[in-house]
Amino acid sequence: MNACETETVRMRPGAPDYAEWIERAGKMLRDGGLVAFPTETVYGLAANAERSDVLARLREVKGRPEGKPFSFIVCERSEVARRVGSVPPSASALMDAFWPGPLTLVLRGDDSGTVGFRMPDEQIALDLIRAAGVRLVAPSANSSGGPEPQTARDVARDLAGRIELILDGGRTRMGQPSTVVLLENDTCRVLRAGAIEEDRIREAM
Repeated sequence: MNACETETVRMRPGAPDYAEWIERAGKMLRDGGLVAFPTETVYGLAANAERSDVLARLREVKGRPEGKPFSFIVCERSEVARRVGSVPPSASALMDAFWPGPLTLVLRGDDSGTVGFRMPDEQIALDLIRAAGVRLVAPSANSSGGPEPQTARDVARDLAGRIELILDGGRTRMGQPSTVVLLENDTCRVLRAGAIEEDRIREAM
């Protein structure tokens, strides 16, 4: 794996240089870079999903096994329909209840495979998605199996020298990952426990 210089930038929405750094980070993603950023749960690692070489690099950086897919991050619900076609009523109900927020929805795609989506409840994350202008995936910003990163320092300790940029938005509010839910034929299965309890998910459905 080729080493790179990792830059860390303190980010505060409304700060004089905030918009400039968001645009720079968006361009970096379009060009194939890897950018760590805060969400309300843990720090994510964004990558351009439209480039197979970038996805291969992301998998290498994280040490993620082949065959384990990445979830998309979105800033608009319409992106889900563009990817999977018809959105089932159960998914719409969960979006109404928990998006933006700590819920990853896994749905059946047009090609009969499953696709995960999340809309984070964090301004820096949403602005980054818009600035990138390409489809993004974003697993947690850590080596697979390692502790979930709650601060930019956590990310740097693990991934410095392997990614281009860390957007430091301070400590994450929740400190635990999103709940991952698989929806098929209007049935719900929790694939990973997280910030939203299973009882609340079933109540919303």
